[in-house]
Amino acid sequence: MVLMLCLSCGTKGTKKVITVSIEPQRALLEAIAGDRFEVRTLLPAGANPETFEPTIKTRKDIDDAMAYMAIGGMPFEDNIHHSLSSDVRYFDVSEGITPIYGTHDHGDGHDHDHDDMGADPHVWTSVKNARTMATNMLKALKDIDPSSTDYYTANYNVLIGKLDSLDRDFGRRLAQKSGTAFAVWHPSLSYFARDYGLRQISVGFENKEVSPAHMAHIAEEARQAGVRVLFFQREYDSRQAQSLARELSVNIITINPLDYDWQGQLENIVAALR
Repeated sequence: MVLMLCLSCGTKGTKKVITVSIEPQRALLEAIAGDRFEVRTLLPAGANPETFEPTIKTRKDIDDAMAYMAIGGMPFEDNIHHSLSSDVRYFDVSEGITPIYGTHDHGDGHDHDHDDMGADPHVWTSVKNARTMATNMLKALKDIDPSSTDYYTANYNVLIGKLDSLDRDFGRRLAQKSGTAFAVWHPSLSYFARDYGLRQISVGFENKEVSPAHMAHIAEEARQAGVRVLFFQREYDSRQAQSLARELSVNIITINPLDYDWQGQLENIVAALR
């Protein structure tokens, strides 16, 4: 009874809450946690995770939660981790994922060391990575609330079955596309491309203006690679992306990798590549 009362109120007398960084995490965690926790997302809709800074209110919400599950690799997560209340458990759900380096070209025509750019943080744009994240979430939930281990494990097994089915479906549909190149304004699909043997050609970096020289270089690279689709995220300025799409005579497809329905977003990407 004491344990149940403690879990129902969470830390500092608040509701039983877990905070995550982005919406795709919430989708995965809710599938496992069910009705045992309220899952709150830190990053607001439309915000850029690589430039986001939590407000004072947001920080208070995090400190009032039982746990914070980071996606790993986002700049704002390091600051939160180092200043997190001792009452809040911290988990990095990307543990065990092999990182990809060198994807975040600054678009300035200069070479940058991998250490300067860090690991590509878009680990959730991969069904295989989502499986690893789900496993880490299950371990965390069992640690936080061991009395509900069977409940979380049952939900996890259902989720893993769905993820494995989705991965097999994508692999089958893209089997004949191995080596196919696609362009993306921001390099958010690196892990997706690795999963299915595709080639990602990134155009820009964050929301910065791309130099004419770099744009010409990317256009030539895309043309030689036979690119037929350019993926674009709506939070970035679309003028240069539209110009590039016209120059290459390719379709421009708007995507939102940070959507709660991250699986639906990947479905759209697969359909466009097909």
